[in-house]
Amino acid sequence: MEKDRIIRVNDNLKKEIAFFIQNSSLRENCGFLSINHVDTSRDLSVAKVFFSSINSQLPNKDLQKFLNENSWKIRKGLSGILPLKRVPELKFFYDEHIDNVRKIDDLIEKL
Repeated sequence: MEKDRIIRVNDNLKKEIAFFIQNSSLRENCGFLSINHVDTSRDLSVAKVFFSSINSQLPNKDLQKFLNENSWKIRKGLSGILPLKRVPELKFFYDEHIDNVRKIDDLIEKL
C-alpha cells in the first residue's frame, strides 16, 4: 500500500515539475526539458529528479546546478498544486541514460 502511494507521488511530481518549469521564467535557461524519472524517499522528505534537455543554453552540469539552485522556486510553486502536506526537497540530476543509448545506437550503426 505504501509503495503504491510513493509511485503515485513520483508520477504526480514528474508531471507537475515538468509543467511548472515549462510555464515559468526558468524555461528560458532550460530549453526543452524532459523529466525522465522521479525517485522519492519513503518518508517523502527528498525527491531525486532525473532530467534531460534539448536546446538548452547551458551545458548539462550547469543546467543541473541551475535547477538545484532554483529548486526552492519549484517547491514553492508545487506546494499549492500537489495534495501533500509537505513537498519533498528536490534534488536534480542529469540523466545520462539517453546519451548512453545514443552512443550505443551509433556504434551499432557503424557495424
